[in-house]
Amino acid sequence: MRRLISRLREEQGASAVMVGILLIPLIGCLAISLDVGALYVERAQLQNGADAAALAIAQECAEDGVCNSPGALANTFSDSNANDGLANNLAPSFPNSHTVVVSTSTQVAGGGNAIEHPFARLIGVDSTTVHATATAEWGSPAASSVVLPIAMSYCDFRPALDGTLQLIRYDENKTCNNAAGEPIPGGFGWLKRSSNGTCDAFVDLDTSSAGSEAGNSYPGACDSVMSDLEGRTVLVPIFDRALTTTGTAKSYHIYGFAAFTVTGWKFSGGNSMPQVNLDPAAPKCTGNCRGIQGFFSHWVSLDAAGSELSPTAPNLGASIVRLSN
Repeated sequence: MRRLISRLREEQGASAVMVGILLIPLIGCLAISLDVGALYVERAQLQNGADAAALAIAQECAEDGVCNSPGALANTFSDSNANDGLANNLAPSFPNSHTVVVSTSTQVAGGGNAIEHPFARLIGVDSTTVHATATAEWGSPAASSVVLPIAMSYCDFRPALDGTLQLIRYDENKTCNNAAGEPIPGGFGWLKRSSNGTCDAFVDLDTSSAGSEAGNSYPGACDSVMSDLEGRTVLVPIFDRALTTTGTAKSYHIYGFAAFTVTGWKFSGGNSMPQVNLDPAAPKCTGNCRGIQGFFSHWVSLDAAGSELSPTAPNLGASIVRLSN
């Protein structure tokens, strides 16, 4: 019995030694699970703030071409995305005329710029400063999928920049000349759609031209789109030249994209033109008229799905803002 008790006492001493040896990795694991977890939370907050700030500044710049108070916007959005309402922000930088970079880092109550590590300190890591950077860019659409497959004439777009209601008719030309002195027909034309079963069309400025749909009839595939179009602002391609064969447009040279708010339409096939809450002096489309009614407006999109932007594309009032990094 004495031998058994003596052996147990020896094993108790060994257990104490093992606990002491394992205590260091246990503390390290605790540091990883708690302190490193806090760093990930801080990084997510800072990145959300930097992303929001970069988008807000880019949107402000795209609105009128002037970047007003980018530093104040960076502070507002970075701080509001931090749980404690604090973040350090460098002055936003502009690598070029269409890009902004926002950089932010840790700030804690009392003016510190690092997160203290109560557990990791035991293994030699006292504190950490977390950084986040976001880059946003803005520009005019260079290519886009358009929900309404029509191209409008620059002759109709040019005099309508004051936002007044317009009636753009298929059967009425407002002839003008482009920069090369070539005549541009007025009105609008149907574009070749992406497929026979859909209403949308894809237009790319780099391809120089967009094919026209054969004939001048309203495509029935657009019924579901048109039913939800009244009052919406959509991208429309603007053409400054039409290639014709025997009086019918074969393709259009697309100059750029404009933002058009649709208020009504009347195409073939019994489509009507709503006159809800419109100025009584607004253009009407009666009798044999075929046309689309609305006004050109300024439009900045943060989510122009399927669109490509370019700082060199013509600015016709439509802009796209995106995170690029």
